[in-house]
Amino acid sequence: MNKIYTSIDSYNPQILFVMDGCCSPEISVPETNYHCHNDFIELSFITSGSVDYLIEGEKYTLKKGQVLISNPGIYHKELFDSKTRCRELHIGLTNLNLFSNSKKDYIDIGNKNVLTFNKYKNDILKTCSEIVDEQKDYNQTSPFMLKSLIMKLLVLLHREINEETPNIDSHEFSFKSREKKDLVEDIRKYLNENYVQDISLYTLSKNMYLSPVYISKIFKEVMGDSPINYLIQIRLLKSKELLENSKLSIKTIAKMVGYDDPYYFSKLYKKYYGISPNKARKEINMLY
Repeated sequence: MNKIYTSIDSYNPQILFVMDGCCSPEISVPETNYHCHNDFIELSFITSGSVDYLIEGEKYTLKKGQVLISNPGIYHKELFDSKTRCRELHIGLTNLNLFSNSKKDYIDIGNKNVLTFNKYKNDILKTCSEIVDEQKDYNQTSPFMLKSLIMKLLVLLHREINEETPNIDSHEFSFKSREKKDLVEDIRKYLNENYVQDISLYTLSKNMYLSPVYISKIFKEVMGDSPINYLIQIRLLKSKELLENSKLSIKTIAKMVGYDDPYYFSKLYKKYYGISPNKARKEINMLY
């Protein structure tokens, strides 16, 4: 998987269609053509039973708890017969920037097109059921509810692919050294560009789409310190420059480096530099 750092503010997948399909010996289902999609991605969740598919020339049997990921250009076709009994939820999407920074509307799961759910299986199937129920009772607010449910489904799918877990063990940190450095460099860049904002480990993890524990451990492994301590150092260094090169008040300087409470800022400054901002300013004034 490519590293994904999509901002929540820019995450806005466009839903092209949502179809709840059933097939059983009692229901006649028209044969589908062998086809692909060039300008969108289709996700086909198997919510009950099983169904055969022809995917890129090979036959597969998909079962409940699996999804066919039809990326653009992937040829596929359902192979219904008299014994087929299944239910599927088909969702067509575009502007799917949560899964890939480089490929439009693309979900990378290696050299596969079928994903089997493990950790988030129950949550994903439950969300699929909620989507179907919302369509059945469709009303004026249903488009909003459907979009929120589908966005939830996509986030669960992302977590399933990336095997995100609340309790992160050593296996999650088997990144190559270069990948770790790239991640840390992206975090450092974000902190340097946004240090004025209200940043916590939680908000940082939301922007990076990674768990707080994961970010903290990788950052400390590479930098020797936590992301929040690194952020404090950035802010205090900026405040020191402002003290030395401006006549702004301590309160204003505190605000300019991300601290609404000047008293808390002064405590941090003294802890880091061994002198309060006021005394530091007096010493600077004595020099000039």
